[in-house]
Amino acid sequence: MSIASRAVFAYELLQRHSTHPLMPDSKAADVARAAVRLAALLGIDPAHVQPNRSWNSLELPLAPLTLYASDPEDEQHVYTFSYLNPVYDDEPFFLLGPCPVCGAMVPLAEVRSLADLGAFLRQGPAPLPDNGMLPDSYPDEFDRDPAHSSTCPFREGES
Repeated sequence: MSIASRAVFAYELLQRHSTHPLMPDSKAADVARAAVRLAALLGIDPAHVQPNRSWNSLELPLAPLTLYASDPEDEQHVYTFSYLNPVYDDEPFFLLGPCPVCGAMVPLAEVRSLADLGAFLRQGPAPLPDNGMLPDSYPDEFDRDPAHSSTCPFREGES
């Protein structure tokens, strides 16, 4: 598919998904833009990225938007990403996966480029030491995420 064809398709997809009955038009457009950005970052067709449409930017504390990217070669393989606020287009996406300690779905890798995702997939999450210190390879959002279990030593900055 040519660049022009892909660009027009992305625009049309953005237009189709920029309205949602449960969200104001401006918020639905922000969510659709974040989904198209993630597809572009991953080099996949935007149809393979589905946002969690229950995201509500009016809730406090602000919950990140969740996006599901299915692998074009294996639709059953889905990567889950979070994005803090779709209003902004300069924030990183975070790859979600199970916490090595408690198993909760938390940010394991900051993804600003396809190479960032590749580095994580190649190396995997670094082992967590017994001393409770978080290795530098984990994003700051890892131990700030409230999804950790109440007994996890990495719950909300308790590390």
